[in-house]
Parts: sequence; C-alpha cells; structure tokens
Amino acid sequence: MKSSHASLVFILLLSLFALHQCVRLQKSNKIDMSVCVHDICGGVFDGGCYCCPKTPALCWADNQFCTTYCHAQS
Repeated sequence: MKSSHASLVFILLLSLFALHQCVRLQKSNKIDMSVCVHDICGGVFDGGCYCCPKTPALCWADNQFCTTYCHAQS
C-alpha cells in the first residue's frame, strides 16, 4: 500500500512540475495558429509561398493577401 502511495505522490509532483513549466512559456514559444501555411513553391515564388489549408492549390507570395483570401473562403 505504501509503494502505491509513493508512486501517486511522485506522479503528482511530476505533473505539477510540467504544469509549472508550461505556465512559464513566453508568447514567442506558443504555437502559431495562423490561417495560411508557409510552403516551398517553385517557379514564381523564390522565397516560398503561403497556401490556404482548404485550397492547397492556391498559393500567394504575400502572407497578408493569403490570410485575407482564406478568411473570405471560410
């Protein structure tokens, strides 16, 4: 019975430590949930392009234009 209590206390402490580390994340470390996805495109777009996830065949060089178009499609 004591070993199971010790295991539960260890798991609880480990979980609290992980939660503490998540709270300390900076804004720059959070996941980017932008509308458009940056992709490597050949031809016209040398620096890559931005594509809408719903229409991957349509891509643009400008992220703002892509975001505006993707919002209009939703």
